[in-house]
Amino acid sequence: MASSTRQALAAAKEAISPLLGKADLLFAEELFTIGAAIASSIQLRNLLSDPSGEEKSKQGALAAVFGKAISKDALTFANKLSGLRWSKGSDLVSAFEQMGVYVVASIASRDKTLAELEDQLFAARSVVDSSQELQQALSSRQASVESKVELVSALFKGKLSAASALLVRFAVIGSRQHKLSEVLEGFGKQVSAVADRLVATVTVAAPLSAAQQKRLESALSASYGTELNLNVEIDPSILGGVKVQVSGEIIDGSVAARLNQAKLQLA
Repeated sequence: MASSTRQALAAAKEAISPLLGKADLLFAEELFTIGAAIASSIQLRNLLSDPSGEEKSKQGALAAVFGKAISKDALTFANKLSGLRWSKGSDLVSAFEQMGVYVVASIASRDKTLAELEDQLFAARSVVDSSQELQQALSSRQASVESKVELVSALFKGKLSAASALLVRFAVIGSRQHKLSEVLEGFGKQVSAVADRLVATVTVAAPLSAAQQKRLESALSASYGTELNLNVEIDPSILGGVKVQVSGEIIDGSVAARLNQAKLQLA
């Protein structure tokens, strides 16, 4: 990430902080909607992300496109973001998405439902990862974004909280150049960051009992010196044991890994 975008993101988070106390999911949805609109229009994206562009021109464009369709707070914040210096247009789009996730996570933290949000995002990603047919449908270039949103909404109807459903819906809309599961994983990491927790993805050959999962979570939290959110995946191919990944670091205690290591040593 370029330094200009990094600085702009820091400024964006600082600008949105005063709004979090009264923010609701509609405000988060507005931020996602603005980002999606900018992503779909190269002309608007270039105008708003041009560092040499006049502030009045950018504000006029935002007012013309969104008018009274969004709240005053959302429009004011959009004006703020367009006035920051971004390395490229896609960074501005990403900023609206990140701020949308940040608002949803902050609301969940305020409502004490952050753990539920983390768990449901992980569950949704697991469902997507487990279905090749679903992945093909979501990656089809012939299908419209609207039809993909309808498909995923129907799949998870009644299974997600309003906050989780909102993030899943806009993950579908935002998965233009990435797999939906990758976007959901990114959203999950952002949510965990609000909780100031690392995410540990644990892969085991067979399901863990609640007691086993609790002991593993406690051991990892003690090892890393901070609370971790544990996501458990089942993969019979690891032949027993457990594989843990925390922020890119892999701790592999599976039989398969030890066998492969032995083969390498014997080769």
